[in-house]
Amino acid sequence: MSQRRLWVLAACLATCVVCARADLIVNYVVDAGGSNTNPLNGLAARATFGLSGTQLAVLLENTSTGIPAGFEVSDSLLVSIGMNLPDDVSIFSGNAAVIGPGSNGLGSWSSRTAGDSVGEEWIWTNDFGGDLMEPYAQVISTSSGQGGGTVTRFDGGQGTVDGPFGGIAADPPLLNVPGSKPAVSDSILFTLTLTGSLSDAQLASVAHASIVEFGSDARYLTPTPEPASLLLLALGATMLRRR
Repeated sequence: MSQRRLWVLAACLATCVVCARADLIVNYVVDAGGSNTNPLNGLAARATFGLSGTQLAVLLENTSTGIPAGFEVSDSLLVSIGMNLPDDVSIFSGNAAVIGPGSNGLGSWSSRTAGDSVGEEWIWTNDFGGDLMEPYAQVISTSSGQGGGTVTRFDGGQGTVDGPFGGIAADPPLLNVPGSKPAVSDSILFTLTLTGSLSDAQLASVAHASIVEFGSDARYLTPTPEPASLLLLALGATMLRRR
């Protein structure tokens, strides 16, 4: 591994360590719609949110153990995460998008390893997403069509990306990625600078109200309910039974 790759990986891991005090893990397993209506069949994702001051790190992972019937290779890739930051906070810059620790490139990215940039295929925006992601102001994506306004690639370039290739496959991949197409198995680490800081409660609210996309509008997932939400649901069911 080159000295540059070692430096980038060390910097990313250091970011995670700095953010460890505010790490928040969210698992996405709740069906939120999409063009494929077959049972999820093990489709899943995970995001780890870390915050230090105005520095936000998001480790996005494809944790799928299966895919819905009818999925093509591109549909099996995790391609977007959408969220809504507080009204007075937005993304100031997308600092980096690199292959996550323990992960590796696939297809045309097969020579890339943990810490290598994939920023040319990922964008960020404060101008909401497309399709079912329109209600989400902040979107990180490799899928074309995202962003209702200005979108910026993580490598600093302007414009859209080709997506959904460049997205995240499971480990091991559930479908073979063509050698001519880029992908990553199974995580990408995004680091961003926000215009303001968030409290732990605000970060939790942002994370638990976020959404992820597979393929180009193929399927969307939302997080498992928070424990408090589950308790409220249980109490509501009890009251209905009593009535």
